[in-house]
Amino acid sequence: MKANEALIAWSGLDDETPARGHVAIGRMIGEGQVDWVIGYASAAGHRIVAKRHMRGAHSLVGLFRDFHYLVVDERLDPEKVHRAFLAIDEYAELFGQGPFDPQAKSGPAI
Repeated sequence: MKANEALIAWSGLDDETPARGHVAIGRMIGEGQVDWVIGYASAAGHRIVAKRHMRGAHSLVGLFRDFHYLVVDERLDPEKVHRAFLAIDEYAELFGQGPFDPQAKSGPAI
């Protein structure tokens, strides 16, 4: 899915939820749709409305900010965040599976 269609849901390490320490990426929730983010402490971050209109470089910067926030501020496992973000086309295009992932098609770049 495209970054402007993605909704990020997470529970930080300090959150007392069943999803503590986890992150998931799914589509924005429209009216009448099932709310898949139930069980997570937070969803979408601070600019959900703005995200729908972001494109190109602005969208990539938004992704990097979200990634950084989840890893540094929420203390989520960087590998878990990376794997979740692979659902976002723009992120997957830049980073793919990663050089040490068993699913990767090639070895580490040097």
